[in-house]
Amino acid sequence: MNDTNELAQLEKELQDMLRNVEPARRRMMVKKLAQVLRKGQQQRIAKQQNADGTTYQARSPRTEVTQQRLRFIYFGELRDLKNWKREHKRITGWDNKRSAIRTFLYDRIERYISVETATTTRRVKKPQPMFRRLRTASFLRANAAGDSAAVGFDGVAARIATVHQYGLEDQVNPSVRTRYPLRELLGVTNEDRDLMFDAVLDFIVGKRW
Repeated sequence: MNDTNELAQLEKELQDMLRNVEPARRRMMVKKLAQVLRKGQQQRIAKQQNADGTTYQARSPRTEVTQQRLRFIYFGELRDLKNWKREHKRITGWDNKRSAIRTFLYDRIERYISVETATTTRRVKKPQPMFRRLRTASFLRANAAGDSAAVGFDGVAARIATVHQYGLEDQVNPSVRTRYPLRELLGVTNEDRDLMFDAVLDFIVGKRW
């Protein structure tokens, strides 16, 4: 889909419909159109769909590696963990003595008694939908100026959205770059067009919103 051509054609058709509407009321209509268009984008992103109806490529599944057993001396006391994992400067696992999950500072461990190196890898729970924050009104802006309505992102949100919109490379951390799958955050669907035309027609015939 050529978004530029679609938007240009849509803009022309809507402007033709509003040509004879007085400026003050036209500005009201343009503001309404921006809100209608943003709502359509938000709903589509929530469905995890591109503008052509295809589903976003899923994230790579996240996995975590857990160790079977770890015994060590911590502040003079023997601690016995199972299903432990190291995270940065901490070790977290099921404390058999306390019957609860506990976290210990790595550099405070006085001595290791035993380390069972057998590991298991499991998939992290079902991932949350992508772009939950980006699709909120705080980041996805609806703007109206003159006879133009626009929906988009600003600042850092715009940079993040651009990477996903076009499937670009980005810096994951100081030493790693990766190319992200194309996931359209902005795009005009047939449903968007219908909703916007309906909004204009309702406005022209004097229906209340």
